Amino acid sequence: MSMVTSAQKRRLFRDLGRVDPEFAKKITPFLEGLYQHYFRCDVSGWENVPDSKVLFVGNHNGLLTFEVLMLFHAWWKRFGPSRRALGLAHGIALGNPFFRWIIPRIGAIPADPELAYEALGRDYSVLVYPGGEKESFRPFKDRKKIDFYQRKGFIRLALKSKVPIVPIVSVGAHESYVILHRGEEIAEKLGLKEKFRLHGLPITFRSLFFLWCVTTGVFTFFPLLIAPAAFMAIFVPMPAKMTFRILPPIDVAAMMDSALTEEENLQRIYDEIQGQMQKVHDEEYSLRKWPVLG
Repeated sequence: MSMVTSAQKRRLFRDLGRVDPEFAKKITPFLEGLYQHYFRCDVSGWENVPDSKVLFVGNHNGLLTFEVLMLFHAWWKRFGPSRRALGLAHGIALGNPFFRWIIPRIGAIPADPELAYEALGRDYSVLVYPGGEKESFRPFKDRKKIDFYQRKGFIRLALKSKVPIVPIVSVGAHESYVILHRGEEIAEKLGLKEKFRLHGLPITFRSLFFLWCVTTGVFTFFPLLIAPAAFMAIFVPMPAKMTFRILPPIDVAAMMDSALTEEENLQRIYDEIQGQMQKVHDEEYSLRKWPVLG
């Protein structure tokens, strides 16, 4: 079920003016430290960003998807408040008071088709991750594969809004967390999929260590002492080098073939976009010598 009510949607859009340049300036030193020194980010392809509004499409990586935050920071460094852009955030973030407070200020709105369409109608560019948390929760062994799981809503959105699609390929962020298993069965049994649209509860080495602390704490006290630190460590990313490539715009409207059905057209465009992104993803990964180090 949706985490965002109609009233929340209206309120969030009414508050779009709360995207706060002053707030961005205050947190810039922290983000710049992550960007330059912790994740050692490298962004190329800025010349492919059109002057007009577009739909940016990216691949998702890692437990807390720090690549999104780094991309927002890179955009702010490049354009400041002169270019209007919003990113779509998972609705579960609105269940947290902190994220409810910060989301409008950093330029994120709930991942909802109506909101995305309205944002494009208001001349905002929009960043969407079709693979969602399902892609970001994929196991470490699958980190080199881009998979949008046949979700084609972003293509419908681009066609309806009459905007081009600009793919953004990110590499390395998935190495900030070593995910062993997506944990879909666990999420299903806990009702997370139905309540929060979460398709998994990722299992990592650190989450297993936390569980070890809790279970062995029944027999000996020491593991319980370090359990809080072990729990917090689950969410701390490793300093994996992140690389971003912005690809040339794709005119999806021009790709429509009147001889094909709508679904056939959507599938053809989907395969082309994901194929282009996968090719670049493979190229970038071929340049990496070591996990995390880059």
